[in-house]
Amino acid sequence: MSAPPRRAHSVVLELKNAIEQGEYPPGSKLPSEQQLVRRFAVSRTVIREAIADLRASQLVVTQQGKGAFVCDKPISDVLQLATTGATPDLELTYLMELRIAIESETAYLAAQKRSQRDVDQLQKHLREMQHAIDAQAPSTGMDARFHFAIAAAAKNPHFVALLTYVYQRLNHKDPLIPATRKQQALKEHEHLCHAIERGDPDAARSAMRLHLSGTKARLLNAIQQPYASNTTKGATD
Repeated sequence: MSAPPRRAHSVVLELKNAIEQGEYPPGSKLPSEQQLVRRFAVSRTVIREAIADLRASQLVVTQQGKGAFVCDKPISDVLQLATTGATPDLELTYLMELRIAIESETAYLAAQKRSQRDVDQLQKHLREMQHAIDAQAPSTGMDARFHFAIAAAAKNPHFVALLTYVYQRLNHKDPLIPATRKQQALKEHEHLCHAIERGDPDAARSAMRLHLSGTKARLLNAIQQPYASNTTKGATD
């Protein structure tokens, strides 16, 4: 009897992340109940519990016969960091150092606590990233979902809240990353996924630190040597 609530919580975390990342902007309609059932491979009961949780958190409102809609001003309980006034590259360094600290321990816990469903989700996001890279399409959303799936696997919602805030800050300044570097990031993701899958916390922590250190270097390089046609927000590969 306890499985559905845990599953609903996982769905809530992923939908909250999708809302925060702009996949479902304010005022937009969430996918139908049937579509969410297929997306998350859970029952209608789990989806209804998840939507009820999002509604209670004032992230969505429901309209009978129409579905669930993202609130115009989603409420977030995550912390707020003061503006540092630093240069873009130094501010990026601050944020990436924070990500390394948070996500390294998140990966450690994920390797200890992950379920098979968590591993399946990570592998699914890896496949989506590879397809996006092959199609020369944006992979930012898949990358974010991969990292948030690790946070969900750690079974600590405060990691998700902290990561959400850092991603929000990064989304305002990160340039796009060239495809060759995205392929390198994908390899780092794969190593991280394998460590979590085999339940090796130390290897998962090291793999996350290595990956995010590489991410930091790639993003700083993109800021310092901007690509004329590749300057936009939201890259986190």
